[in-house]
Amino acid sequence: MAPASAQEGVLRGRVVDGVTQRPVSEAEVTVEPSGRRALTDARGEFVIPGLEPGLYTVRASSLGYSTAVEAEVRVQSSRSTFVLLEVEARAVQLEGIVVEQGAFSVPQEAPVSASLLSPAEVRRTPGGLQDISRSLLSLPGVIGGVDNRNDLLVRGGGPGENAYYLDGIRIPQINHFATQGATGGALGLVNVDFIREAEFYRGAFPVRYPDALSSVLVIENRPGSSEGIRGDVTLGAAEAGLTLDGPLGENGNWLFSIRRSYLQFLFSALELPIRPDYWDAQTRLEFNPTDRDRITFVGIGALDEFDIVEPEPGDIENEEIFARVIDNDQKSGTIGGTWQRLVGDGVVRLVASHSRTDYQFQDLDPDEQPVLTNRSIVDETPIRLEGEVRRWGVEWAGGLRLARESLDADVLQVATPGAPFDEDVVFESQVTSWNPGAFLQGSFGFAGDRAQLTAGVRMDDVGALDDGFSVSPRVALSLRLARRWTLALATGVHHQSPDLLSIAVEEDGEPVNLGLSPIRNVQAVAGVTFEPDDFTRVSVEGFWKGYSNYPVLRDDPRISLANLGGDFGFIGAEPLTSDGEGRAYGVELFGQRKLTGSLYALAAYTLSWSEFTGGDGVFKPSSWDVRHALDLTAGYRVGSRWEFGTRLRVLSGRPYTPFDEELSEAEFPITGRGVPDWDRLNQERTPGYLRLDVRGERRFEFDGWNGVLFLDLQNITGRDNPVGFLYTQDPQFPDNLRPIDGTAFLPFFGFSVEF
Repeated sequence: MAPASAQEGVLRGRVVDGVTQRPVSEAEVTVEPSGRRALTDARGEFVIPGLEPGLYTVRASSLGYSTAVEAEVRVQSSRSTFVLLEVEARAVQLEGIVVEQGAFSVPQEAPVSASLLSPAEVRRTPGGLQDISRSLLSLPGVIGGVDNRNDLLVRGGGPGENAYYLDGIRIPQINHFATQGATGGALGLVNVDFIREAEFYRGAFPVRYPDALSSVLVIENRPGSSEGIRGDVTLGAAEAGLTLDGPLGENGNWLFSIRRSYLQFLFSALELPIRPDYWDAQTRLEFNPTDRDRITFVGIGALDEFDIVEPEPGDIENEEIFARVIDNDQKSGTIGGTWQRLVGDGVVRLVASHSRTDYQFQDLDPDEQPVLTNRSIVDETPIRLEGEVRRWGVEWAGGLRLARESLDADVLQVATPGAPFDEDVVFESQVTSWNPGAFLQGSFGFAGDRAQLTAGVRMDDVGALDDGFSVSPRVALSLRLARRWTLALATGVHHQSPDLLSIAVEEDGEPVNLGLSPIRNVQAVAGVTFEPDDFTRVSVEGFWKGYSNYPVLRDDPRISLANLGGDFGFIGAEPLTSDGEGRAYGVELFGQRKLTGSLYALAAYTLSWSEFTGGDGVFKPSSWDVRHALDLTAGYRVGSRWEFGTRLRVLSGRPYTPFDEELSEAEFPITGRGVPDWDRLNQERTPGYLRLDVRGERRFEFDGWNGVLFLDLQNITGRDNPVGFLYTQDPQFPDNLRPIDGTAFLPFFGFSVEF
C-alpha cells in the first residue's frame, strides 16, 4: 500500500508469541502519540497508513499476554516501516489488567546483563560512526580498546571472548582486518541499514549460546520492502554504500548492500604510509511458503587489502610505522539459512551455515626477508536443530548442534632477540575438528508471575582435543519486588574452545597443543532495576567472573593469551599450556531514557578489577584492567527534522608493560618493535582518557524519498589521550616511548538518501 500522500508513511508489522513465535490475532496495536490503532489479522499482521513522518511509540496488547512496547519507531514517507512485536504469555490476568513489558524488554531467560539496541540508537551515537560495536561502548562494563579498533572488552575479559549472531547464524567475525584468534578489527562490516534490533548480553547469557566467555551480540535483520524496490545511498565516515530491497514474489522479500572504503584516500591525504582498502557486501532473503513456515537466507562478506607505502626519507614517525606494520590481507564470508516451522504449541528451527576466512599476514625485515608469515584458511560449518515449546506452565527450549571446523595453516615466526620462544616456530598444518553440542533449558513463572526461574545446561565437545568435553550449567532468577522494581540473580559456567590456530601448532611435524582444555569461566551476577515508566530504566549490577584453563605460552609462561589480541595480526600460534587463571569483578551503574519526546540520555559507570595469572599462578592486573569507566550520552530532538547529541567518555589509566631496553634495542632494527619486560607485566598505567564527541543531523522529507545529513565531530577538545606506548628510537623521545594517541579532533560529514 502506498502512502496516502507525499508526506505520509505506513507502519506495518507482526505480533507474535515471544516463545512459540505463533501469530497473535486480534491484538490491538496502538501508535503514540498519533492515537491510530489497528487489530492484527489471523497471521498476526497489521497495517496503519496515513502517519506523518517522525518517531513513534508502538504498543501491542492482547488478553493473556503482556503489553509489548517498541520505542523510537521511525516512519518515513519513502517506504513503509516494519516492526515485530513479541508479547509474553501471562498465567495470571487479573480483571483485564495487563502487564507492560516496557521499551527495555529482553528475553525472560536473560533477566540480567542484557540490553536491547535499535538501529536509531546505533546511528545517533556521537563518535560511533554508525558502527554497532562502537555504539556498545555506551553500555556499562564495556570499555573497548584503542580508538582505531573495534575490540569489545567486556567486564574485564579479553577481545577473544565474544560471540556474534546474525539472524540466528553465528558469524566468526564482524570486523574488517580482523585479529585471528580474537574478535576485534578496524571497522564493522554489519550494515546498520539491515538491523531491526540487536540484543547484547554482557554476561550470564543463556545456554543456547555456546563458545563464549564475556559477551554475545545477537543481531536481527529487518525484512525487505513488500511495496516495490526501495534503496538507500550513503556516504559515511569511512565508506560509501548502496542498499536495495524489494519483494520476492508474493510471499517473500530481499535485501542487498555493497560498500566500498575510501579510507585509503583519507590516509593518503594525511601522508600516512598505510592504505587500508576494503569492500563488503550483505544480503538477506525471506520466503514464507505457508502460514507455518518461514525460510531465511543471509550472507555477509568482506575483501580487505592493506597496502604499505614507503615514506619519504627523514620522516622518522612514518618510517617506524612502515617498519612496524604487518601486511594484512583478508577475505571472509558467511552464508547460512534457517527453516522455521510452527509445530503445535511451539516452533522448530533448522539452521545451517558455512563461514570461510582467508588470512594473509606478512612482516619483513630490512633485508626484505620474512620474520613472520601466516597464511591460514579457516572453515566453519555448523548445523543445529532447536525448538521452543510451552508445556505444563514451563517454557522449554532445547537443541542439538554439530560443527565441522577446519584450518589449513602455513606459519613462520622467526626467533628474533625478543621473541617469547627459543626456536623458530615453523609449521604447515591441517586440522579438522568435529564439535557436537546440546542444550536444554526450562523457564517458568511462579508467585503469581512475580518470579521467573530459568535453569539450563549445555554440553559440548571439541573433537580435535584430547579432552575437549565440557558441561555448562546455568540458572537465573528474577523477582518483581514491586510494580516497577525487579531483583535478578544469575550464575553459571561458560566454556570456550581454543582457537583452531592454536590447536594446529606443530613441532617437528607433531601437534603440541592437543592437551589444551576449553577455557572455563564461572560467573555470578546480581542486580536491581527500577523502571519509573516504560521508557526509563535505572539499574545497578554486581558481577564476578572466575577463569581457569586459560592458555599461556609454554616457552614463556609469564605470557597469557588473556592479555593479548588487542592488536592487528594473530595470537596463539605457539606451543601453549592450559595453566592460566583469572578473575574479574566489579559493580555497574546504568541509567537510560529512551527518545520519546525531545530528549534521550544514557549514563553508565563501571568500577571493576581484572586480574590474570601466567604459569606462575601470581595474579597481576590484566591489560583490560580499567578501574573506572564513565560514559555520558545525551541528545535533543528539535521537531521531526533536527537532532543533536553529545557523548563524554572518561576512563582511568590503562595498564601497560614497560619495555626491556636491552632486548628492544636488539629487536627494533629487525621488526621495528620493542620487547615488553614481562617480569613487569602491566605494572605501569597510562594517563586518564577523556573524549567529548558531538553529532548533529538534519532530515528531509520529499515526494517518494527522504534524506539525512549529519556532522560527527570526534574529540572536539583535541585531547591526546595516550592509550599505550610504542618503543621508538626517535631522538625527540629520549625515554624511547612514543605515545599511542587516541583519535585526534576529526570532523566527519556524511549523508544518506532513501528512496
